[in-house]
Amino acid sequence: MYNPIPYIEDALEFSTEADNPSPQAILFPDFQNVPSFPSDNSETQVNETFTIDNLFKASWAVSKMLEAETRIARRTELAREFKIRIDAWLESANLQDNDSISYLSILLEPYVKDEISKLHKSRTLSLPTGIASLRKLPDRLEIVNVDEALAYCETEHPEAVIIKKELDKSVLKGLILKQAEPIPGVDAELGTDRLYVKPLKIQAA
Repeated sequence: MYNPIPYIEDALEFSTEADNPSPQAILFPDFQNVPSFPSDNSETQVNETFTIDNLFKASWAVSKMLEAETRIARRTELAREFKIRIDAWLESANLQDNDSISYLSILLEPYVKDEISKLHKSRTLSLPTGIASLRKLPDRLEIVNVDEALAYCETEHPEAVIIKKELDKSVLKGLILKQAEPIPGVDAELGTDRLYVKPLKIQAA
């Protein structure tokens, strides 16, 4: 598939008003070649009194449903491919700026900490071009081995172990749907039949 990323930034920076491509043209230069996958409304619209009462009509309905499902699947795949392009372009376009922010932050932080230490209570330093602040990040905790940590805490610190209560849905279904026992806070209903269609499998001769 065509990859627009190498020239995206140049196109955005040097394009003139007379020849200023849209973001769509930059990200998807081949978009005009993509089929539109129309909804085929003209053929699928039927009279309100239309009913399916024979094999021919049923077969016609199934064919229209399969065509619609095919169009949906193709649009979904197309959207997925475009999203991959957008994500890749965004990461590439932001790379240099993110690196600049990280590098300048490393240089700036010691100075800001030193200047703020001279202040009484404020953790904010006002500069001619902006404001630099210090904020405490949340304490970090990561359980890297659940079984090991759980075994230790169950013996040494049981207060650190939480017993999670859960409801058994299979038992609840039996109580409500089979025994007709109402359970407060639970809604349930019997499953109904739902129509599914799929294309015929044509066996090779």
